[in-house]
Amino acid sequence: MRDWHTSILATVDAVARFTGQSPIVSASARSFHERYTAAALWRHSPKTRTFEGHECDILAISLRGNATLEQLENGRSVWRGPAPGSIVLLQAGDPTDWHLDGQFEMLHVYLSEQVSKAPGIRNSFRRPFRDPVLVQLARSISLALTDSGGSARYVSPLLEGLEKCLVERHLNFSDQSASDHPAGLTGFARARIMTLVDESLQQDLSSEVLAKAAKLSVGHFNRAFKESFGTTPHQYILETRVAKAAQLLSMSDLDINSIARACGFSGGSHLSTEFRRRMGVTPSAYRRTG
Repeated sequence: MRDWHTSILATVDAVARFTGQSPIVSASARSFHERYTAAALWRHSPKTRTFEGHECDILAISLRGNATLEQLENGRSVWRGPAPGSIVLLQAGDPTDWHLDGQFEMLHVYLSEQVSKAPGIRNSFRRPFRDPVLVQLARSISLALTDSGGSARYVSPLLEGLEKCLVERHLNFSDQSASDHPAGLTGFARARIMTLVDESLQQDLSSEVLAKAAKLSVGHFNRAFKESFGTTPHQYILETRVAKAAQLLSMSDLDINSIARACGFSGGSHLSTEFRRRMGVTPSAYRRTG
């Protein structure tokens, strides 16, 4: 088996063949905890093509752009959604077929050997998923990469932090049944709830609606949700709405009230209150510095 660095180089070459260009910026280093980390920022353009030849696991997080991402199997669509905010685990040596109908930027985090060997990772993430926390971390990493040209020493701990977030939020329960962890949601239920919230922000997402999607009673669902996500369903939905608003502030010219409605807030004032509480700045200030 080839060493990790050689596998990273082969994987970057595979992505370059897929995109038809070199990465915008990349970084590779040893972290403070002796964990090797690497990442690259790529620009994708419209295409229908097989991605193959990668020798390490890639956590691919779509960021800026205006495109739809579609996963194909045997010529049939098995997943389709907006590219920005979508996350996919591209497993080493596993070819996948994709259709891209627009341009967007995607951060590739080349997972360390420790995370690639984590229990349950091979049975998880068969389809793209969404997680506003991972996306926000990816945006910070993208900014750090471009700001420093990939050379800053603080990039590596940021990457290690994203890996830890991935493991804690998605792998702790993904390979075990609900009976093994009765207090928490299964990995399947977690992914189902995250997708439902992300795709239904304009709707009234009550605990009753979410519990029904998870096929649990409301009481059981609320306890399991708190155990798995470390917060209440209401607060998680607010965090997701704020993350979506931050994305629209960076990517669109929509006014604050329009963004508020698109994200499920009652109005611009409600958005501003929740945005400042979580981001530390007003939506207008965030847009000016984004």
